[in-house]
Amino acid sequence: MDIIKSVIDIVKDVGPTVRKYVKYQFCHNDYVDQFVAVQKKLERQLKDVEAKLITELNQPGKKTTSQADNWQEEARKEIAIKVEDLTCRGGCFTYICSSRKLNKKTQALNEVICMQGENYTNNGWSLVIDDHSIEYRTTVFKEKQEQLKLRQKDIEAKLEAQRVQPGKIARKEVEDWMEKVGQQIAIKVEDLISQGECSPSPNLEKITEVLKQTFEQGEKYTNVDASLVVDNQSIEYCAPVFKEKQERLKHQKEHIEANLKTQCMPPRKIARKDVKEWLEKAGQQISIKVEDLINQEDCSPSITLRKNTEELKQMLDEGKEFTNAGVSLVIDDHSIRGVPLLVEECSGRDYVQKQILDCLKGDKVRRIAIWGMGGVGKTTIMKHVHNQLLKEQKFVKVIWVKVSKDFDIIVQQKREFDIPKFQRRIASSLELKLEPGDHENETKLAGLISQKLGQGNFVLILDDVWQQFCLEDAGIPNLDGNNGCKLVLTTRSQDVARAMECEVISVNPLPPEKASALFLEKVGSAVLSNGRIKGDIEPFFTKILQKCDGVPLAIVTVAKTMSRKLDPNLWKQAARKLSKFEGIVDRLKFSYECLESQCQECFLYCALYPEDYEISREELIECWIEEGFIYEEGETRDTMYCEGHVILEKLVDNCLLESVKNRERKDCVSMHDLFREMALDIRPQFLVKAGINLEKLPEEDEWSENLLKVSLMRNYITKIPSSMSSPKCPMLTTLLLSNNKISTIPEAFFEHLLGLKTLDLSNNYTLKVPSLSNLVGLKKLDLSKTSIAKLPQGLNMLTNLKYLGLGGRLSETCDELLQNLSKLQHLTIATEIKFKWRNIGNWGKLQNLEKLVFYGLHNLTAMFGGREAVAKLASLPAGTFSSVQCIGVCYCGDIKKLFSVRWLGYLQNLQTIDVRDCGHIEELIGFESEGGEKVTVFGERGAIAKSASLPAGTFSSIQRIRVSNVGDIKKLFSGRWLGYLQNLQTIDVRCCGNIEELIGSESEEGEKGTVFGERGAVAEWLGYLQNLQTIDVHCCGNIEELIVPKYEGGEKVMVFLEREAVDKSASLPAGTFSSIQGISVSDCGDIKKLFSGRWLGYLQNLQTIDVHCCGNIEELIGSESEEGEKGKVFGERGAVAESASLPAGTFSSIQRVRVSNYGHIEKLILI
Repeated sequence: MDIIKSVIDIVKDVGPTVRKYVKYQFCHNDYVDQFVAVQKKLERQLKDVEAKLITELNQPGKKTTSQADNWQEEARKEIAIKVEDLTCRGGCFTYICSSRKLNKKTQALNEVICMQGENYTNNGWSLVIDDHSIEYRTTVFKEKQEQLKLRQKDIEAKLEAQRVQPGKIARKEVEDWMEKVGQQIAIKVEDLISQGECSPSPNLEKITEVLKQTFEQGEKYTNVDASLVVDNQSIEYCAPVFKEKQERLKHQKEHIEANLKTQCMPPRKIARKDVKEWLEKAGQQISIKVEDLINQEDCSPSITLRKNTEELKQMLDEGKEFTNAGVSLVIDDHSIRGVPLLVEECSGRDYVQKQILDCLKGDKVRRIAIWGMGGVGKTTIMKHVHNQLLKEQKFVKVIWVKVSKDFDIIVQQKREFDIPKFQRRIASSLELKLEPGDHENETKLAGLISQKLGQGNFVLILDDVWQQFCLEDAGIPNLDGNNGCKLVLTTRSQDVARAMECEVISVNPLPPEKASALFLEKVGSAVLSNGRIKGDIEPFFTKILQKCDGVPLAIVTVAKTMSRKLDPNLWKQAARKLSKFEGIVDRLKFSYECLESQCQECFLYCALYPEDYEISREELIECWIEEGFIYEEGETRDTMYCEGHVILEKLVDNCLLESVKNRERKDCVSMHDLFREMALDIRPQFLVKAGINLEKLPEEDEWSENLLKVSLMRNYITKIPSSMSSPKCPMLTTLLLSNNKISTIPEAFFEHLLGLKTLDLSNNYTLKVPSLSNLVGLKKLDLSKTSIAKLPQGLNMLTNLKYLGLGGRLSETCDELLQNLSKLQHLTIATEIKFKWRNIGNWGKLQNLEKLVFYGLHNLTAMFGGREAVAKLASLPAGTFSSVQCIGVCYCGDIKKLFSVRWLGYLQNLQTIDVRDCGHIEELIGFESEGGEKVTVFGERGAIAKSASLPAGTFSSIQRIRVSNVGDIKKLFSGRWLGYLQNLQTIDVRCCGNIEELIGSESEEGEKGTVFGERGAVAEWLGYLQNLQTIDVHCCGNIEELIVPKYEGGEKVMVFLEREAVDKSASLPAGTFSSIQGISVSDCGDIKKLFSGRWLGYLQNLQTIDVHCCGNIEELIGSESEEGEKGKVFGERGAVAESASLPAGTFSSIQRVRVSNYGHIEKLILI
C-alpha cells in the first residue's frame, strides 16, 4: 500500500509538468507560425510608415517625431529576430520554456508594437512635426529674403514706367511697402541668432513669417491693371500746371474768336450756340487766379487746383472741335429775326407800304394800326413790309403772329382777348424753350416773353386783331421808351386801333385805274389784246370791275374766275350775276357759283377748320375722299388722291384758297376769313365752332334736325354729359371732335346719329369709346392718338369702313378684326398693338387696302421684317397686299428696318414710301442673301449688285419716295437700283441731318461713287430717271451739291457740280432730266450751288426753282467758258452775257425762280 501510495504521490507531483510538456509539445509549431505572421505584419506596417513619412516630409519645415523614429528602430529590431534564437534544444523542461517564451514574445509584438504601427499608418495620425532647428529656419529665412528682393525689383521697374506720365507720383501705400521691404531685406540672420534675450529658432520663424506676409502684400502691385501712381496734388506741382493750361486755353480762345469774327462778316450770320457757350465759359476759366484758389478756406488748395486744372483740360479738348479746318462756327440768323413769308405781288399799294416803313424807321411812332375793310389787302401789305424789314436788318427780331377771331373768348357773358393763347403763339414764334407747366402759368410766361423780347429792338406784327388787350399782361415790353421797339397790328375795327393807342394808317379800296391794272394782271393774256381787254368783252369788264368796289380780294378772285373765258356772253352773264350781290361777302359768292358742284363741296368743307388754320393738303384730300366728294367706281385711292390735287389747284388758282407752308415746311392751304364767312353763310346746315376755346358741347337746341356737318375740333371740351340725350340729327354725316380733351362719351350719345359717315375722335388722349355697333354706315372712323385699351364694342360690325385709324395701348391683336373689314382702303395704326401674326391669313381679306400707315409705335423694330412674319409668308392668300399703294411710317422711334425684301413680291403695286420722324431707321428695305451676307436696299450702305435675287418688277411701280426727320439714315439707295426705279417721279427729303447722299453707287471694284450726294452723281445712272419730275431737299445740312462727278479714264466729268460742267454731256442718256419740272432746296446750310448752266439743255421742262434759307449758296446756275474762265449764271455775280453759249431754248420753260433768305448771292442776272 505504501508503494502504491508513493506512486500516487509521485504522479500527483509530476502530472502537471507532464501535462504542460504535452501541451507545449503539441502547440510549439503554432507558436512559431504566429510569431512569423506577426513579424510579417510588422514589416508591412514599417513599409507603410516609411512611405507615409516620405509624403509628409515633403512639406517644407517638417521632421519625423521622436516616437515615430523610436518605433521604426524597435520595429526593425523585432523584425530581425529569428525563431531559432527564441527556441532551445534540450530536455523537456527546456523545450517547455522555449515555447512559453515564443508565445509571450508574439503577444508582446502584437499588443504593443503592431498596435502602435496601426496608429502610425492611420491617415489621421501625423508622423511629422515642425522643424524648429536653426539650420532649417536659417535656410528658409534666406529663401524668403531672396524672393522679396526679386518682387521689389519688378515693382520698382513698373513704378518707374508709370511715373513717366506727367504729374504722377507713387501712391503712399506703395512707398510704405517699398520702405518696409528695404528694412526686411537688410536683416542679417547672424544678428537674429546672436540675440540673447530669446531662443534663436522662434525668432527666425517670426521674422520669416513677416517676410512671407510682405511678399504676399506686394502681389497686388504686380497685376497688369494695377496703378502704382496717383496725381501729384501738391501745390508746388499743381499751380504751374494750372497756369500752363490757362495759357493754352487763352491762345485757343483767341484763335477761335478770330475765326468766328471772319465767319460772321457775311450778313445774317451769328455764332453757333455751343460756340458762344464755350467762349463764355473759357473766358471765365481764364480769369481765375491761382492765389484765389490757394487761399480758399472751405477746401484743400491742392484739391481745388486739381479740380480747376481738370476743367481747363476738358475745355481744351472741347475747343479742338472748333479749331479744326473747315468747321463752321456760325449759323444763319433767320431763326432770330424771322423767316420771309410767302406772298403774292401787291399791286397799287406802294404808297401805303412806304408810309408804314417810314413810321417804323422813325422815332416818333411806336404803335401802328393798319385799318381797313376785309379783303382790302391789309395782310398782304404787311407781309411785304415784314419781308422788307428782314432784308434791311434794322431790327433784331421781326415777329409775325396771326391773331384772328379765335383769340376771342367769352368771360361772364363778355367778349375778351385770350391772353394765354396769345402768349403761347408768341412763345412758339420766339422758339422759347418752356418747362412743363409753363404754358399754364400766365405770369411766368409773360416774364419769359418779356425777357426774350428785351434782348434787342423788335417789330411785333399782329395780323387781324378783333379785340383790344393789355400788352403788358401778355409780356410785351414797354413801347414808349427809347428801346426802338414797335408794334403793328391789322384790324377792321377803328375802336380796337384807338383803344390800343395806335397811329392809324388807312387802307382804302383801290382807285379805278389801279383796280383795272390789278384785274388785267390776274385775268391772263387769253382775254387781252395789246394789254387791254378785248373790245367785245370790255363793256362787261367795266361793269364787273365796278362791282368789285376796288377790293383786291374780290378783284383777284373774279379775275381768276374769268380767265380763259373768251365768250362775251359769259362776261355778260357774270356782270348780271354780280349786280345782284350786295356787299363784299356776297360778291365773293360769284367765284364760288362758277365752280363745278364737286369743287363747291370741296371748298365748303374747308370751312369746318378753325379760322386761318393751315390745312394739310394731304389730310384735306383724304377727308374729301371719305366724304365721297371724290369717287368713281373702280378707281384706286391713288387716282382719287391725284384728282383731289387737281381740285385743290383749281381752288388755289381761283384764289378761293391760299397755298401756304406750315412751320414744318409742309404744303398746306388756308382759307381767308371772308371766304370762310361766305362758306358758312352758303351752308347754314354746318355747325362750326372749331378752335374757339369751347369747354363744353353746344346746347341741345343748337343740334337742329337739318344739320349736315358738325365741327368742334381744336377746343377744350373735356366730356359729353351723361345727361345729354342723343342729338336728333338724322341727316348728320360728319362729326369732328378731334383735338379736344374728351375722356368719356355716353353709351346713348350715338343712338340717333345713324346717318354718320365720318367720325373723327382723334387726339383725345384720355378718351374711352362706347359701343359703335349702331353706326353701321360709317365710312371713316379715326381713333388715333387716344388711350383706348381695347377695341370698341361693335367695331367689327362696321363693314362699310374705308378709313380706320386705331390708337391707344391695345392689349389685343387686330388680326381677327380685319376679316370683317373687306372694304377698308386706309388703315392707320397709332397704337402699341400686338402683332402676333397668328392669323396672318386675315390680312388677305383686305383686298382693297391701298394705304397702310404706322404712327408712334415706339416698340416697332421691323414691321414686315420680323422672322415670325416672314416665316408665314407662304400662308398668305394670293393677292394679299397687292392693292397697297402707299406705306407710311411716322414717329416709330425704335424701328430700324421697314420690311424684308421678300415682301416685295406681295407689294407689286407699291407707289409711295413715306417715312417721317423715325430717328433710328437705317434701312427702308433689307434682306439676307443666301450665304447669310447682309444686303441692304434703300439703306445706310446702299445696295450691292446682286439684283438677280430680287423678284421681277421690283420697285417698278414706285413713283414717290419721301423721307423726313430720319436722323440715322445717310443715303436713300444705290445708283445700281435706278434701273428698278424707272417710274420714280418724286424724291422728297426733309430734315435728315446726317444724310450725305440721296442716291449712292458702288463700283465693281468697291470704289465708292455717289449720286445726289455729298460728292454728286455718277452720270451713267442719271439716264434711268427719265420720269423724275420733282426733287425736294429741305433741312439737310450735310448735302453740299445735288449731283456730281463721274471718272472716265481718270478724267473728271461733273454734273450739277461745284466746279460746273464739262463738255462731255454726250455721256448722258437721251431724255435725262427731261421730266423734271421743279427743284426745291431749303435750309441746306452747306450747299453752294445747284448745277451748271450747261445742263439747262437737259432741263427743258423745268418750270420752278425754289431756294429758301441756304445761307452759303453762291450760285443757282453756273457756267464755264471754253477757255476755262469761270462765269456765273444766276450766281454771285449774276449771269454772263454770252448767252449764245447756252443751249437753244434755255430758260424757255422756267415760270418761277424764287430765292429767299439767301446767303452770298448778290445778283440773279448780269447783262
